[in-house]
Amino acid sequence: MSQNWDDMRYFLAVCRTSSFVAAAGELKVNHSTVARRISALEEALQTQLFHRTGKGCQLTHAGEKLLPYAEHLENTFIDLEESTSGKNLQLAGSVRIGAPDGIGNRFLASRLSRFQSDHPALEIELVAVPKYYSLAKREIDISITVRKPTEGNLVARKLTNYRFGLFASEEYLATHKPIRNREDLREHNIVGYIDDLLYDQELHYLDEFTPGLQANFRSSTVVGQISAIVAGAGIGIVPYFLAHPEPSLAPVLADYSIEREFWLQVNPDSRKLARVRTIIDFIVEQIEENRDLFLRHPIGGK
Repeated sequence: MSQNWDDMRYFLAVCRTSSFVAAAGELKVNHSTVARRISALEEALQTQLFHRTGKGCQLTHAGEKLLPYAEHLENTFIDLEESTSGKNLQLAGSVRIGAPDGIGNRFLASRLSRFQSDHPALEIELVAVPKYYSLAKREIDISITVRKPTEGNLVARKLTNYRFGLFASEEYLATHKPIRNREDLREHNIVGYIDDLLYDQELHYLDEFTPGLQANFRSSTVVGQISAIVAGAGIGIVPYFLAHPEPSLAPVLADYSIEREFWLQVNPDSRKLARVRTIIDFIVEQIEENRDLFLRHPIGGK
């Protein structure tokens, strides 16, 4: 049975807010109206579209199958309205981006906020721990990872290689034994990740500098590690692009580095949305323009 755009508008609002009350606020109607329209849509389609739970509305399997068709219909109506009004109406709605805390909070956040200022109807959500969200289930629109995806019906592209080096504070280096080679690291305080909280084993890299090296100050985030290193907690491995804006970091064994990759992934259905495609283009552009930050040692070195 075919459904009109108004039905899909209510359906999409509940999908994006996970709540009849929040959807009602977005649509500027009473929440009972939303509940009534969703129930009518479910009855017309003879299937349940949402699980009503104490934590909100979650899509059923049937709802997940309907979602890309509803979004396609939304795009069709937006295109039609644009063609008749001459206005760009596409960049509206919510986009959720999952990214590791370093590139997400320290590189993308400020840039995305400036991008959003040019598109005030666009809502951007930046999730610092993307592993808890599923692209396949449409819980997140864009995901940035440190390894190439090998499974799933996802679209992926490599963003850039990036390098890490050893850094410490000047105060720490002045008050501890000199470091002439990587074996000397064993006699120093090391800052690193909490092993069992690593969101990706690609970040288990202490052994690549000195086999068996263990951190005695640990944080689940690289931003936390940098704060500890700046405060004099010890020596840590810092991505170059995060070391550039930290003038208080001093290089340690600057000739040694390791390299990883950033990959961008997106659900094929999400990529059809103009707001998602535009943000992907923006992220790619920002990384291209700043590629030197990711590969060049901030204080001499290679």
